[in-house]
Amino acid sequence: MSKYYLFDTNTFITPFNSYYSFDLAPNFWAGIKDKIEDGTIPVLDKVYDELIKGNDDKPRNDKSKDDKLRKWLLSLDIRNKVVHKTPSIITKYSEILGYIQTSGLYKPKALTEWSNIQVADPWLIAAACVNQYAIVTFETPNGNLSPTSPSARPKIPDISKVFGVECTGLFEVMRRLSIKI
Repeated sequence: MSKYYLFDTNTFITPFNSYYSFDLAPNFWAGIKDKIEDGTIPVLDKVYDELIKGNDDKPRNDKSKDDKLRKWLLSLDIRNKVVHKTPSIITKYSEILGYIQTSGLYKPKALTEWSNIQVADPWLIAAACVNQYAIVTFETPNGNLSPTSPSARPKIPDISKVFGVECTGLFEVMRRLSIKI
């Protein structure tokens, strides 16, 4: 069985804004495009929405720097778009929020943050768990999770581990999928 990789929003934005801009690394973007269009990199609708609209649910200004990334994404023929509104993903999402609420490792603010319908992170983990996909993110685990010092901010790698979801980084996935710059 082939491995599928769900990308966190930051896995698109960070390379675009820093070291893999379209003009400097066109092969990187061509490789990502090919893998999205062949279905190897499914796209979660919540991540897509964050990239297209931003977190404030308003369309981005066409003159913004992000407009190139937005236009690139809109041009893709996404073969495997994951819809977060499926019953199994909604159920898993509820389990994730329940864990944040009851584990003792997170402050109430963490639940409030991840309960926001516009936040893709818990949906990303739920979709990956249900579909047995790996998550690609630049987030790193919180090394100090403890009931004596609960965190205000859940991290994708920490919650993914609890739910048996593999988290990996962009460079590792580039190696696995033979995406070159």
